[in-house]
Amino acid sequence: MRAVSFAAALGLVLAARSAPARAEKADDDEGEEDSGGDDESVVVDEKPKQPKKPKQPKQEFKKQDLRGHAVEESSAKNVFEKDRFFVDKVDSKKTSKQTLIQGSLASSSFAYTETGGGLGTGLGNASSKFNRFFTELRLQTDFRHIGGGRWDGRIDTRARLVNSPDATAADAVTPTHIQSGFNGTNEYDVREAWLVRSGKRSDLFFGRQFITDLGALKIDGLRVDYAQSEQLTLIGFGGLYPIRGSRSLTTDYTPLKANDGTNAGRFVGAGGFGAAYRTIRMHGAFGGVAIAPLSSEAPRVYATANGYYRSGAKVDLYHFAILDLVGSAGFSLTNLSAGANYRPSQRLRITGSFNRVDTETLNVQANAFLSPAADGVMSTKIQNETFIKRLATNAARGGVSAGLGPLQRFEVSTSATYRYRPAFTLIAPNGMANVALAAAKGVDVYFGVTDRQSIAKLRLGADVSRSFAVGNIAYQRSEVLAARVFAARELKDGRGEWEAEIGYSTTKDTAGGTNCAMDVAQCFGTSNGSILSIGGNLYYRINRDWFALGNLFLNRQTVQTVAATDPPVTGLTGFARIAYRF
Repeated sequence: MRAVSFAAALGLVLAARSAPARAEKADDDEGEEDSGGDDESVVVDEKPKQPKKPKQPKQEFKKQDLRGHAVEESSAKNVFEKDRFFVDKVDSKKTSKQTLIQGSLASSSFAYTETGGGLGTGLGNASSKFNRFFTELRLQTDFRHIGGGRWDGRIDTRARLVNSPDATAADAVTPTHIQSGFNGTNEYDVREAWLVRSGKRSDLFFGRQFITDLGALKIDGLRVDYAQSEQLTLIGFGGLYPIRGSRSLTTDYTPLKANDGTNAGRFVGAGGFGAAYRTIRMHGAFGGVAIAPLSSEAPRVYATANGYYRSGAKVDLYHFAILDLVGSAGFSLTNLSAGANYRPSQRLRITGSFNRVDTETLNVQANAFLSPAADGVMSTKIQNETFIKRLATNAARGGVSAGLGPLQRFEVSTSATYRYRPAFTLIAPNGMANVALAAAKGVDVYFGVTDRQSIAKLRLGADVSRSFAVGNIAYQRSEVLAARVFAARELKDGRGEWEAEIGYSTTKDTAGGTNCAMDVAQCFGTSNGSILSIGGNLYYRINRDWFALGNLFLNRQTVQTVAATDPPVTGLTGFARIAYRF
């Protein structure tokens, strides 16, 4: 029987080898033939072996990039991005092994002058005797993967020169400055100057930088980013805090003053910790910050958060908030911006937002630029820059915009904004003549229509806005009516564009008075004014690396008070900029 069984088995094996293979042997020898025993059956039709799945290559860890630049080639090669003037360069094989330098140089100039008739004998002229002028040069440069390594750098600096009005006898103590920048003087500003070393998970920033994720404050110091995951990055920073709003090295660390006028040193420290997050549908950051004067004022500690969320293709939500916890401002919601954009269809957009802005500056920094309280009870000067008054303004806005006609040729937009300023009290230096000012409320209504493809390829439009009081006192104590018509057209297939407009507005003071000898609230007066303006803008892309723009406007202002009508004032405003990118 064994001989018969062996012969039968041998025949089946030979037949199986001569036919197409019907079974494969597993790597682990499972299903191997059992040649032992008296069993005359032989298994030759096994279950086919499943092919091995190819091993997926291990994906490289990719952290968030919080340097504020597009670092992916896809974004720079995008058809809508590559021809923008301020766009990041794309690395080539050559530049990837050395330093990639990119940036721009822009020159800007502004001028304003006005003329008007005399106010009367010995009263001077209705127009200002000062002409305003400044010219500015700004350089922005990025250094990517310096020497082909892990270091990056950025420099953003500018210089502004302003004209100095002629001094008069009245200017012997306090020089006259034109209205420009931080305090009307020349500015030598270093906005950013930092180096960053990029690692697999950590980025280390050194130098002057903006902490945009945590309240957008500026520091001279160190920042560390650590990628906890691809979606979450921890942020920590510390350093010196220049004067808020400073636009020049000459005022970044000017001597500080306490509320009583005594010296408070020059330096303020700042530090904080938080996290930035990013997913497919949302991104943002949250954390806490401490700003600590070295003397004369308690530290300011606040929590901050900002974010953006997209729910499908119809709804966008965003927010920015600063909540003061400790400091001279006490516990208060200092800054809040929140809103939603809703797009139910391709032709309709609905927006809503709320904004609250309060005073964020430190007392010791603001006091450095405020005049001290006047000596004596019967001062002849009205001082409006003696003490800091923290005063929040609130605004709620809703708007609708619709595209009508073929290819949405016509755009119709309307919006309404409610503004509110709470009541407050002006504290007199002598503590005896305090003035209580009532709350002010107002509504702004806007309506506009635009024809995108009108006659002669023009874009034509008109808009009108109206602000009015809610209650007795209008917001900023004035009611305004303004209207505008404009026309625009592209030049040379989009290389440039010109725009011309005519605008007219009227203003009317509300809840004013005629005499402020005994009541400060009466000093606001009652006047009606109007402004007629005509002018235009020109934008032109000279070539891929050069861009220019300019505008020129002529306006005529009239003011009528309860006592008299001032002579009309004619003003001329001009602005020009030319920029080069490299």
